[in-house]
Amino acid sequence: MGNLLRADESTAQYLEKISKEKTFWGEPYELTGKRLFFTDFFYIRPGALNWLNDEGERINEVEEGLDNPVYGAWDAQLSRPSSPFGIKIVAQPAERKGPVIKREKPWERDYIIFKTVMKDGDIYRAWGKSLPGGDCYFESEDGYNWKRPLLRQREFEGSMENNLLAGGPNGTVFIDPHGPPEERYKAVGGTRQTLEVFKKFVEKHPDRWETRVLRGDWEDPEKFYSLRGAVSPDGIHWTTLPEPFTIEHTDGMETGYWDPRLKKYVIYTRTWMVGPRSPRWAGDHRRKTWTGEFHGPGRRVIGRTESDTFGDFDVSQPVIVPVPGETLPSECFYTSIRTTMPGAPDLHLMFPTVWDTRDDTSSLGLWSSHDGIFWNRLPGGAVLETASFGEWDGGCIFSFPSLFELPNGDFALPYKGYNLPHKYPRGDMELYAGYAIWPKGRIIAVEAEEIGEFATVGILPPGQTLKINAVTKRAGGVRVELSTADDKPVKGRSFDDCDPIQGDAFWKEITWNGESDLNVPVDETLVIKFRLDRASIFGIEFE
Repeated sequence: MGNLLRADESTAQYLEKISKEKTFWGEPYELTGKRLFFTDFFYIRPGALNWLNDEGERINEVEEGLDNPVYGAWDAQLSRPSSPFGIKIVAQPAERKGPVIKREKPWERDYIIFKTVMKDGDIYRAWGKSLPGGDCYFESEDGYNWKRPLLRQREFEGSMENNLLAGGPNGTVFIDPHGPPEERYKAVGGTRQTLEVFKKFVEKHPDRWETRVLRGDWEDPEKFYSLRGAVSPDGIHWTTLPEPFTIEHTDGMETGYWDPRLKKYVIYTRTWMVGPRSPRWAGDHRRKTWTGEFHGPGRRVIGRTESDTFGDFDVSQPVIVPVPGETLPSECFYTSIRTTMPGAPDLHLMFPTVWDTRDDTSSLGLWSSHDGIFWNRLPGGAVLETASFGEWDGGCIFSFPSLFELPNGDFALPYKGYNLPHKYPRGDMELYAGYAIWPKGRIIAVEAEEIGEFATVGILPPGQTLKINAVTKRAGGVRVELSTADDKPVKGRSFDDCDPIQGDAFWKEITWNGESDLNVPVDETLVIKFRLDRASIFGIEFE
């Protein structure tokens, strides 16, 4: 290609010219919301160290061929600016609440549950399933008292006066800010297809199916599992897309979203961690036998697939699997409930149902990710266990999207509870809708049992004041310092200037000598430092 750098160009000009469509990495970061929660270490600075001379000047590393002074074994002094210590990130247990909706209508005789709940503008919206009615829709002003709008879409027992939906959504719902208005609401779900649909699909898309589509004899014409989507302009009138996304075995509360940073649609599935069968095996691949089926030795895990469009997805691949030391060898993961922290749409959370095959127990776990690709399980154990045996959710529990904020600041996650264990004989099984509740939105904490300190990575502040959600012990406290990119305290915003934060600080405004403004321009890098004394920080919020 030759030398692309013209004689009249500087290196900086050349790099700017060729990098206009590229992403530059590193500080400062841009938050997509007004809140910052520390769901993992991504937004926490890992720290650095310097070796200083007696005058406090940095001593450069001695490189071969350079005439730098060499210090003796113990002459240099260690400096650790912004290095975190004394802290840990811990998931907080949730409280149970439910049933949160009662059976009131004939089409809800057997059960009524929520499959998706979200805050949409000024109202809460829910898409659920009833039996014998089917898919249905609800609205609420507070997330607890639900109305059943008369949709008049589908007849039930001779009447159209109901909240039943026709033609969808057949899965979980998300809002798509990227697509056209007529497809603002989208849904994804696992469905079964006929042999006719299966044959047509694999002939058209030979790379978008796999042999795990089937559990049972291949001759069964109605058991070809698939991943499918639907679209709607308003969340009420749904159109199922004409063909599946993929033909694969997924059947457990799939979730999807548009990722503005990746510029892709992403779907999470319930898939399987299982390897390829030996080519030397002489058995019949089509027969339903314990030896011949994949799911006997396979583990249920969380899969992921992405696409530029809401349609051209590849078969999902496992991204969250049982890890030794974090998971029991008898545990599997069911619901792929990906959601985000309220007010921080760039912080991804996953609430799989953890099912133990040893004793048929279940619980809700919590994983986090900064990009939706790499996931880690948060310490602290299960965030919700089943209730005592005999209660409405004393048998097993399964999560649903999404995590949302209630008017009082509590965070809530929908789930369905059964009175009997997952694999127990189901003749007397009952099903109800509940919420996992984190009072005051305290779902993940940065904790310091004694003295701790950490700093954020550099960010561009999305506001000029700062609030904190924190709790301290009686004699503990939190102080906050604002620094510039070169680790210099902002004038008047040092630890010594900070007014102490003590007790129960629920979105309390942070002040320095009585002043709350950050004293930092919105286009300058800001580093926020925290000193904790027997305290827990649950998040910060800009205004």
